[in-house]
Amino acid sequence: MIFRRAQPNFHYRALRLVSEGGKWEVGLSPYLYGCRLRIGLVGRPPSVLDVCLGRDPDAWTPALLAILEILEPLREASTATEIGAAFPWARTRPEAQDIRKLFAGRARIRPSRSMGSHRGSPSQHD
Repeated sequence: MIFRRAQPNFHYRALRLVSEGGKWEVGLSPYLYGCRLRIGLVGRPPSVLDVCLGRDPDAWTPALLAILEILEPLREASTATEIGAAFPWARTRPEAQDIRKLFAGRARIRPSRSMGSHRGSPSQHD
């Protein structure tokens, strides 16, 4: 899938990217403890991926690029289950440390030390 920049909205407040066919959106949303990276159907709350990237802005772009790289070979018609299968390490709102698994085996993309520094439940703070 290829994504294009779109107007931010409630669920993607900092950056919103919409798939060319208009079915999926990916983006970033800041909150009290850092920034969340999210994936979901357009116009709905993120349901496929919603992870905390931590407080270090230098980590946000590499994480987003890694997610886009994983999504690129998938079809626009993919289901949420099929897209979710591309991220077997994640659930919606997983522990912040789980984002480190995104970088496992990716030599050119490294997480910063502050990624996953928040230990509380993100859902209590959004």
